Amino acid sequence: MRKKTLLAVAGLLALTTALPAQGAEKAMPATSLFFWTILIGSVCLTVAAIVGILGQSKAFCTAADNIARNPASADSIRGLLIIALALMESLVIYVLLIDLILFFVKWGGSTLSTLAQ
Repeated sequence: MRKKTLLAVAGLLALTTALPAQGAEKAMPATSLFFWTILIGSVCLTVAAIVGILGQSKAFCTAADNIARNPASADSIRGLLIIALALMESLVIYVLLIDLILFFVKWGGSTLSTLAQ
């Protein structure tokens, strides 16, 4: 089970690093700051989404188990679950917001539109 999970995470990380296809005459320098910003931002967003999904699934499973054991406390558990899920999701949205800010900043004249040309 652990090997399959690590393989799935590695595959997702590999898929997030895809950049727009470019010809040899318009190749971007491998060490440019913009390239590393895109690469690291993609990896951070992927890791944040994976950790957020794992945390939400664990919280939901625990809440469902506790509601099944004690149905009288379902209302309080449900309220806490909704608050916890909202906080977990907001952390992933914060990472997305920071990544979007980094992606659209001009790093030495390079932007997404100049790379796509």
